[in-house]
Amino acid sequence: MTTPDAPTARPLRADAQRNRDKIVAAAREAFSELGLEAQMEDVARRAGVGVGTVYRHFPTKDALVRALVVDQMAAMTAIAPRFMEAAQEDGWEAFAGFVRACAETHVRDRALSQVISTQPASSFIDVAMDTGLMKASANLLRAAQKAGVARNDLVATDVGLLMCGLSAVLESFGEAGGRRWLELGLAGMRNREAPRLPAPPRVANPRD
Repeated sequence: MTTPDAPTARPLRADAQRNRDKIVAAAREAFSELGLEAQMEDVARRAGVGVGTVYRHFPTKDALVRALVVDQMAAMTAIAPRFMEAAQEDGWEAFAGFVRACAETHVRDRALSQVISTQPASSFIDVAMDTGLMKASANLLRAAQKAGVARNDLVATDVGLLMCGLSAVLESFGEAGGRRWLELGLAGMRNREAPRLPAPPRVANPRD
């Protein structure tokens, strides 16, 4: 993936905007369910439009997937303010709560996890910066560090590292493994004793 779509010079006509909205909604559903294996034809069918209409809005599947990643990261950024308010009372729970809320998006959206776990870091760090997600993560991390409950040697990109690992673990071990990985990562970020971990995932043993 390259960079987010540049803003268009003129707003879309009402009917074109409706089609684009339907395509994005259908793509979110298709890619969340099928991952990166979903095809443009799948999206067109779910949106109730011709595949040519999909390509007029998104020339490549890569462009469509990137638009979804931008939307997801923007949504994560949008919830940050309420966690910043909570940080005044409990810096750790605010930071960890925000990370967990972002992680839920990865759990629900298979395509997002596949993109984050397989693409070069620069491709999604750029989006995180453009959407304000990186700044939101940094602000919450600083609040936790100021309260003395997060390690002082952490940086905002460590949240990205945690999410990359989460995405890869979700692909290999499923949701139970992903949730355990997340708590392992958060435990390593704490500046004091960590809480008990969730139960480990059940993994089939081929020798059984």
